[in-house]
Amino acid sequence: MRSPFRRSETTVAACTIGAVSDRADPNATIPAAGPAAGGRRGSRGPKKVGAVNLRDVAAHAGVAPATVSRVLGGSRHVNPDTRTRVLAAAAELGYVVNGLARAMTGRGTRSIAFLTAEMAGFTFGATAAGAESVAAENGHLLLLCTTHGRAERERQIIATLCEQRAAAVLLVGSSGTDRLYTERIAGYVRDLATVGSKLLFCGRPGLPGLPEVRSVDYDHVGGIKAAVSHLAALGHRSVGYVGAPRGGTMPDLRLDGYLMGVRENGLEARPGLVAHAQNTIEEGERATPLLLDADRPPSALVCMTDNVAVGAYRAARARGLRIPEDLSIVGFDDAPVVGDLTPGLTTVRPPFRQIGVDAAEIALGLRDGDTDVLLGTSLTVRGSTGPVRA
Repeated sequence: MRSPFRRSETTVAACTIGAVSDRADPNATIPAAGPAAGGRRGSRGPKKVGAVNLRDVAAHAGVAPATVSRVLGGSRHVNPDTRTRVLAAAAELGYVVNGLARAMTGRGTRSIAFLTAEMAGFTFGATAAGAESVAAENGHLLLLCTTHGRAERERQIIATLCEQRAAAVLLVGSSGTDRLYTERIAGYVRDLATVGSKLLFCGRPGLPGLPEVRSVDYDHVGGIKAAVSHLAALGHRSVGYVGAPRGGTMPDLRLDGYLMGVRENGLEARPGLVAHAQNTIEEGERATPLLLDADRPPSALVCMTDNVAVGAYRAARARGLRIPEDLSIVGFDDAPVVGDLTPGLTTVRPPFRQIGVDAAEIALGLRDGDTDVLLGTSLTVRGSTGPVRA
């Protein structure tokens, strides 16, 4: 999903696909990947030069390997002098604890995975930043994983996260709603449960067929309804909608919000007031003329996202229309730059960072996770909306 806005930054680790044995020694050094060099067929290959393991530290400190394991594991039942000697030996040899293997045995820090189709746009960055802040405060690592919209890559990532014993997986952003998608997610839930992990929906609603999977989302429907009501209060009776067709959680909810807002405010309702556009500026620019060039064009538009709204700006200006004198426009997301448009864009603001915070807290068991979380939105009014032209 492309976006004209800058990506937000957060401290994360990239997610890679690879197999890790669940019988790994928690204190072993992970060997370099790739084919064995030298040695007979079937051998493990030569020892990696410079690799230091727990037994090396034990020999250097003059203690048993079990004692080194207790010291590096933080056990308090070790003689202070012995502890000092072991830590000095580890530092001198450059020994690094295999944190991944320790996590796999339940003795180390486990990661949280942030899994989305594309890591693009400030909305995902803000959500990830919220989740990362909670992870960092509690000694965890946040992994960013992208599927690029491919189900097979999603399966591979989930399998790897199971092998690495991730504490939780946050599925982020709009998703499918059909039976096959629900069955696929149910499989992920089962696989993660076998390693003591959990799955949460983040920035998307729950699925009816999976009531046990918690959701942390914001009020798409209420946000769009507030936008429609704002326009109705300004005297607009014909309000159009530009957004993606049904088939995903986010498009479905926002279109529902528009239709409910039109009905509740007694506005004109007809199929010709809805134009389909995916979430890009170019799509907004392409679809908006379908409404503006109609015999009965609307006097205002509600757009599914700020991206689409920027495209609507372009289309309106290409036709010599003034905003808001000739056409009022409302977006959704409150991206950082839309206030700098001319005029500034009136838009719905979701609490993206808080969504990430709440999801991470539930994932780590820091707050109650027995019910879904639905956060409210707010309408930021700027110069792109005004009274209907007489």
